[in-house]
Amino acid sequence: MSARAWHVALVCAGLVFGCASPRERLYTLSGTEPPDVVRPPTLHLLVGPVTIPETVDRPQLVVRRSAVRLVALEQERWAEPLREAIPRVLSEAIRAELPAASVTSLASVSTPQWDMRVFVDVTRFDAIPGERVIIETHWRLQRTGDQTAQEGNIVARVTVQGAPQDYDALVAAEAAGLAKIGVQLARVIETEAAQLTNP
Repeated sequence: MSARAWHVALVCAGLVFGCASPRERLYTLSGTEPPDVVRPPTLHLLVGPVTIPETVDRPQLVVRRSAVRLVALEQERWAEPLREAIPRVLSEAIRAELPAASVTSLASVSTPQWDMRVFVDVTRFDAIPGERVIIETHWRLQRTGDQTAQEGNIVARVTVQGAPQDYDALVAAEAAGLAKIGVQLARVIETEAAQLTNP
């Protein structure tokens, strides 16, 4: 092969390897460990629907870079849709706090039977790498057969225990924020359930 042909081959090889896309990294929101003791359920709770902002409802992790700019990270992606992961984490956090309750997310059943149902609108899901995560929610709690509902707001702020490029730490902070919201929802549900048994 001539020197010119070798040069062309090397340039082409360099273009192929140089233009190869970096490998994607996949993340999941870790939930709360289930309770050690499983009791016969005295309350059937349905979680959902849970809505999330359209800005984060995408395969990529979305981070806030400024007050007016969000960035979708092409190589940092969710292993499952965020609209499914968030109800799962909330349900697991509630179940851990209420071991006598059967907690089901709306996405996992077709014709659910429930005593109480909690609707959750995630109105803010901000992740600032290396700094903090802020999650704001509006919830409504309804008893079966009752058209009225309690409602309120819960905000979770969690410090990110990692550098700006540590996306494992960022996702861990998001999961911790959702767990905090789940714990507070469990307290509301527990109070309402007590009124059901002791009207």
